[in-house]
Amino acid sequence: MDSRIEHIMNEQELNDKSFLEKDTQLGSLFGTNKYTKYEMRETWLRGIRHGLEIGLHKASLEGQKIELGKNTGDEKHQEFIRKYYELAEEYGCAIQYHPVHGMTIVSR
Repeated sequence: MDSRIEHIMNEQELNDKSFLEKDTQLGSLFGTNKYTKYEMRETWLRGIRHGLEIGLHKASLEGQKIELGKNTGDEKHQEFIRKYYELAEEYGCAIQYHPVHGMTIVSR
């Protein structure tokens, strides 16, 4: 699995308390849970991990352009971004931050 996903999921699991509550005596007695809380939690976390993986793979460079352009108002920053994207388009590559590997160059 993508190491970006693992990094995000490790942070998510530290703060997520879903499906960790103890079973009630009535629930245990009448068998209201067909799955254990542990099984539900693992399914929940696998679902989040899968969603993050899809989201990261579907994120487009165009979407990143919009976010980056929206987050800066300085004219020099806008000029830098514009020139960077022109060069990235010309050479067919981009510089991206990876949480594990740091700055990386990716090609299309």
